[in-house]
Amino acid sequence: MSAAIVAAAGISVLAVFFFLVESETLSGGHARVRTQVFNAARWAFVMALAWVLIPVASSQSGPQRGPTILGLVALVGALMLVPVRWFVRIGGREPTWELRRAKIETTQLANRVRRDRASVAPVKLTDAIDRIEALRTPETAEFCDLIVAELQDLLRGAESWNEAGRRAIRVDELSREMWPGAMPPPDHDPSEATFRWRMYRTFGELMQAGVAGRTPVSRKEFRRLLKVLDGFRRPDTAAFIDDVKRSANGWLAKSAAEKPWIEGLDFSALGPNGLDEVKQIWGRDAALWGAELDDADRRAIEDDLARPAESAQPQAAQSQAEGELR
Repeated sequence: MSAAIVAAAGISVLAVFFFLVESETLSGGHARVRTQVFNAARWAFVMALAWVLIPVASSQSGPQRGPTILGLVALVGALMLVPVRWFVRIGGREPTWELRRAKIETTQLANRVRRDRASVAPVKLTDAIDRIEALRTPETAEFCDLIVAELQDLLRGAESWNEAGRRAIRVDELSREMWPGAMPPPDHDPSEATFRWRMYRTFGELMQAGVAGRTPVSRKEFRRLLKVLDGFRRPDTAAFIDDVKRSANGWLAKSAAEKPWIEGLDFSALGPNGLDEVKQIWGRDAALWGAELDDADRRAIEDDLARPAESAQPQAAQSQAEGELR
């Protein structure tokens, strides 16, 4: 009996220790109260088994005593080893923090689609959309709309360069309002981020003009945008701008107008270093975080979110280059 009491006491001490550690982890992870209750009930049950069943089993005699004790110890051990994340899945996090977790997971899913569309079944994107919609509140409506718009574009295979950039900046703005102190820092200060965003936007407008065809009006707009892009020339952007101008002028010089200048964000059209130069300037969303959106940008976001949801039919996979950029 004394050995059973010592064992029960030892298990209780371990249970209390793990309970305190996990409670701190759950609080830091913004778990809901019911998640904490589920976890507390688990450890209370462990201690109950230790103090009630193990001493009772130890008081038995005969050949069944050993297997009975061993079975109870195994049961206690199994309860102690239940991962705390299971309780998080059952009980959930606070709604706003559950949304943050969903945003992180949808970003990972979106990047997988950009790298290799075939690696992600369309149903996973629709499930992600449903999950975001289920977490929508009046306070998070715009944030959810932006994430859903991104996923819908990926599902259609029709992601816009400039819309993606605007959404990334606005999502970051809203994220820092909802989770102050929890967001990673931007890559650049606001003035540098704004410079990169406006250069990004001009390049996107140039690509769009290169899709519209080569009517006299579109050719004039294309040349105008080339001059605007040249205004962003610095030592760290000169090679990229030179490659853009060389490629764009070569495209203009051709008589056939069937192919867009840059098709499907395939930056090989800029030359062998095109993709690397794009990645160097805008390697990830954080390069644009903190950029200033002007009135035209904010109206464009409103127009983007006001579009009716189209039937999202998966289309042809976009290039490997698009995924690598993200």
